[in-house]
This record gives sequence, C-alpha cells and structure tokens, in this order.
Amino acid sequence: MTGRHIQESIADLEKRLTSGQIDRDGALDLAAAYRLEGRLQDAAEMLAKLLERPEPDWEICRACVECYREADLMEEAVEILNRWAARFRDRAEFWMLRGLMLELMGEWKAALREHDLACQIAPHMAEAQYRHGIVLMQLGRYDEARVDFVKALKLRPNFARAQMNIGLLYEAQGNVRDAIGAFEQALRLDPQNADAHLNLGALYGEAGDSQRALEHCEKALELDPTSSEAAYNAGLALSDRDPDQAIRFLRRAIASDPENVDAYHRLGVIAQARGRWEIAAGFFEKAVERDPERMDSLFALAVCYGKSDRAKEAVAAFRKLLDHDPCNEKAWFYLGVAYDKLGDSEQAGAAYRKADEAAAGRIDG
Repeated sequence: MTGRHIQESIADLEKRLTSGQIDRDGALDLAAAYRLEGRLQDAAEMLAKLLERPEPDWEICRACVECYREADLMEEAVEILNRWAARFRDRAEFWMLRGLMLELMGEWKAALREHDLACQIAPHMAEAQYRHGIVLMQLGRYDEARVDFVKALKLRPNFARAQMNIGLLYEAQGNVRDAIGAFEQALRLDPQNADAHLNLGALYGEAGDSQRALEHCEKALELDPTSSEAAYNAGLALSDRDPDQAIRFLRRAIASDPENVDAYHRLGVIAQARGRWEIAAGFFEKAVERDPERMDSLFALAVCYGKSDRAKEAVAAFRKLLDHDPCNEKAWFYLGVAYDKLGDSEQAGAAYRKADEAAAGRIDG
C-alpha cells in the first residue's frame, strides 16, 4: 500500500470513527494504518477510547497495549491492563500479556505470577506453557523451564520455538551433545529456522567439527544474509584451515555489524599468526575501542605494539592491562621486554621481578 493509499484509508476510517459507525475490525484497521505511518501513540489512544464502550473488546485491548509497547510507553500499557483487569481476568491471554509487559520491564518474578495464572486458566494452551518456561529460564530455574517446554511440545508437537529453547537450556548447562540434538530436532520441525542453524554452527565449532559448523553457518546466512553472528561463526570455523576465506566471512560480519568486537579480534588473531603485526594491531585497537574491558584483545594489542617497534605504546597497553590483572605473569614479562627496547634497564628489571613474583603467586589480585 502506497503512502497516498494509507492516508486515504486513514481519512475514510477517521470519518467513520467520528460518526460512531466504526466497528471492531474497522478500528483495528485504523490502528494498523496509523502504525504504518509510525503514529503508534495515536493508534493506542484511539483504541483506548474505544475500550470505554459498554462492551469493551479483548482484541481492542490487546492491540492498544501492543501499540503503547511499540511506542515505548510501558507505563501507559500497564495502566490499560490494570484498568481492565476485572473485565478480562478470565482470559489466559490477558495474564500472558501482563506477564510479557513485566518481562519487558525486567520484573521476572512478577511476570512468573502472571504466567502462573495463565497456565491455571488454560492448562492446555501451548503458548502459555511456553511463556512460563521462558520466565523460569530467565530466573535460572532450568529444570523447571525444560518441563514447561516439553509440555508445550506435547500440546503442539510442531512447536519449534519450544524445541529451540530446550536446546538453549542444554547449551547454558554446558551439555553440548544434547544441545546439538535439540537444535537438530528444531530444524526437523522448522527447516527454515535460521537461529537453529546459527546455534548448531557455534556448537559444532566448539566440538571441533569445522565442516559441519561451516555448513550450518552458511545455511544461516542463506536464510538471513545480514546475520553478523553467523558470518563470524563461519569465519571462526575457517580460521585454521582457510584463513583467507575466514577473513572474507569476518569482514562480512563487520559489514553487518560494525560493533562486532569478536570479528575484529579474530581478524587480529589471523594477522598476528601471519606475522603482520601492524595490521593485527589495527584490528585489536578496534576491538579495544569498542570494548575497553576486553583483556585478551588488549594483551594481544600490547604484544603487537612490541613486535612493531612501538615500545612506548606497548608499555602503556601492558600497564593498562596490569591495572586490571596485576597477577598476569606474561604481561609483566613482556612489559620488561618493552622497557628493555626503550633502554630503561631499571624499569625492565622491576617488571621481570614482578613476573617472577606473579609466577610464584606472591602478588595479590
């Protein structure tokens, strides 16, 4: 629908609204048209007024809350739900929506209470069991969450999202084998699930199966060409066996997400392995710029400075790292090497002694 057609539709629906001749479907159509124009608050406020009719409609209430949520007006969304609680309290969907609002506000324990009510009202609703499991998962109650996802799958055997979350639970618990099995099953339920391919790519990479890792990453990219994470995982899988191809994937990851710190770091690692110290330093600099607390990038950067005859910068980088990790034996040693290159034998000797103390465990962290 073109912009002109949307505006014509809005004008027609607003006339019907003003004359009181708009029904539920017309109101929802008008809200949808407002949303297409980015007028989320207008849509929400129009729907809120319609709730004042003698017989308030659940679909109007739900759409109103969703418009306020999309407009990032969470207090208004919660106010609507609180105001109409008595009217819709017998609907499981009402409590699920209240729970979702609380999830978005980070109030996970309160959200769990709402989802408890939804499950009590509709124990055979797969979506209710699923959302209950999501909250338990966020609260770290993994075994209980798994029970909910299994229930959801029994109620809806093709529920790929529930199966995906079983995989995520196994992954969070460090159970790579069962996580892989769960994600493979999710793909059987939904072969176009890019996230399942993404997770399998990462897990097969961790398991050392670079070929399968690459296959799943490429499939994830086929389904979602803008996935920076999939491109990064593909680059990671290829880092050892085909560095040039890995570099292409890693650059693609950065093109999709210029803030992908892992991709910059991995490019630095590849350049470092080839002895291209200045190029490696450039990538590690970008990683540290984006994440100053990334100590592995900072250490690698300091080493590259030292290898590139940039001893002053190496000293500064090692000093910064040691402020965070004063027990780092290697950092103290390479700091001594940097001072040696600067001709400062006194500081070099002090750094070497600190390296010995760190190795002997005589420096307090």
